Amino acid sequence: MTRGRLADRDAVAFGFSALCACIGVLIWTLWVLPVAASVSDADPVPLGRGATVELQEGERVGIWGSGVSAMLGTLECSVSGPAGAELSQRAGPSLSWDDTLWWMTPKRGFEQHTQFTAVRAGVHTVTCADSLDTYDGEFLVAGDAFGSGAIGLGRTGGNDFAVGTLLAFGAVFCLPVAVVLPVVILVRRRVTRRRSTGDAERAHASWTQFPEP
Repeated sequence: MTRGRLADRDAVAFGFSALCACIGVLIWTLWVLPVAASVSDADPVPLGRGATVELQEGERVGIWGSGVSAMLGTLECSVSGPAGAELSQRAGPSLSWDDTLWWMTPKRGFEQHTQFTAVRAGVHTVTCADSLDTYDGEFLVAGDAFGSGAIGLGRTGGNDFAVGTLLAFGAVFCLPVAVVLPVVILVRRRVTRRRSTGDAERAHASWTQFPEP
């Protein structure tokens, strides 16, 4: 492979590394840290009791659960809006915060159960209980880590990936790539330079051993 082609590939790799760094910083600044802070500030409520939260119209939040009921999947929650109407909830994507960023959850053992969006501004009431009425646990209302919608990726954009999945993956992938990729390139360049220098020295030494007559 020629030096020019290697230089072009290195330039593309450095550009990709810079892009990963920007994306990683944005994800952590706008998503990871705010969600973690909201979970930290929320007060847990025992199952069987209700929690009230003031929301703006269109605001999306998550219901986080902890304890045996949440672990076994028997946690059930209901949400009522300011007018008393029950709001629908949505489960998370296949790859979510709990798969990649569990260590960033300030309250140990809490995982997001569902999400809901406020249809009208006002006080919303969230009530959670164990469906078997057997196990205990707690829940809280905090920031949503599931996200909404999907983004089409792939050659034709036909493969849809949930936004929450892309954020969960990007949070743990982008910044390490942004650091490791330039290091790998620099190490390879240094090794290549040493090999080239060594080859040149050996060629010079062999040339001097057989001087012209």
